[in-house]
Amino acid sequence: MWHYRILFVTALRDDPNPARSSHDSKEVNGVCFCVKNPERLYASCGNRIFSYDLRNPSSTVCEFEFNGDEVNQVAIHDKGKFLAACDDSGEIKVIDVESGSLFKSLHSKHDNICSTAQFRPNRPWEIVTGGMDFRVVSWDFSSGRALQELDVQELGGDNHEGAYLVNPPFVHSIHMAENGRMFAAGLGNGTIQLFRFEGKKKFVPDERLRKHSSSATQVHFTRFSPNDVLVSGGDDCRIILWNLSSGACNGTSGTEHSQETKEASSVSVVHDVEHGSKPNWITSSSLTQDIFVADLTNEISVYRVT
Repeated sequence: MWHYRILFVTALRDDPNPARSSHDSKEVNGVCFCVKNPERLYASCGNRIFSYDLRNPSSTVCEFEFNGDEVNQVAIHDKGKFLAACDDSGEIKVIDVESGSLFKSLHSKHDNICSTAQFRPNRPWEIVTGGMDFRVVSWDFSSGRALQELDVQELGGDNHEGAYLVNPPFVHSIHMAENGRMFAAGLGNGTIQLFRFEGKKKFVPDERLRKHSSSATQVHFTRFSPNDVLVSGGDDCRIILWNLSSGACNGTSGTEHSQETKEASSVSVVHDVEHGSKPNWITSSSLTQDIFVADLTNEISVYRVT
């Protein structure tokens, strides 16, 4: 796997509206494209979400302000109708982007910061969230009802020295496989917990992946192999590429089994890269085997999988 870096420079446009000036200096915590309408981009800043049409990016198409606290991630439904925004209060707002109205507020399950939210592919009304309260929660957002919740502390497996004892297993990042049958959670103790769905709605812990020596802050199923290849990034400045469908590679698998599964591991480490900076976001291309990493620098790293 080889990589190159792209200098990425952004400039803030002067906004003539003084009411917006308080938001100019705030970080953009989350962005997402709409798969159904790829020219549409959503970005969160503070407790507000801005929608842009990239054919005319000089002004916003619309703005949403339904969250009461800072938004940590925005995610778009695969049909393009709903947008989810999770925030520091632990609430998840599901917005009907076609009407511009609040569709549902999901609450009373996360005790504090809800850090990540992902719609489940091929399931029209399901979403999974994770937070700094160690919880993973699946929801039916049509009714606003939680279907299942799990405390990752109860999974055990932290009887290791070093960072695994120091860092609590906060749920930093969740990402879904394209087929909707599996998802991964990047945890604060450096592990990546895989979950699989049994039946229609219940999820159970599957394998636990260990390679990071500090918090695993990003997990991403690649778009060029969306059910088999997982990329993770951590505060140890490492980028790891996992093959979830093949046997041993490079002599190590880096996996542990949960109590629920005892069969031989099918997960292997394909690449383990010292990135040099803490990654903030990871995504990939569906047209090429490229992985894009945004970090603490002003450059975007592009890794080509070979």
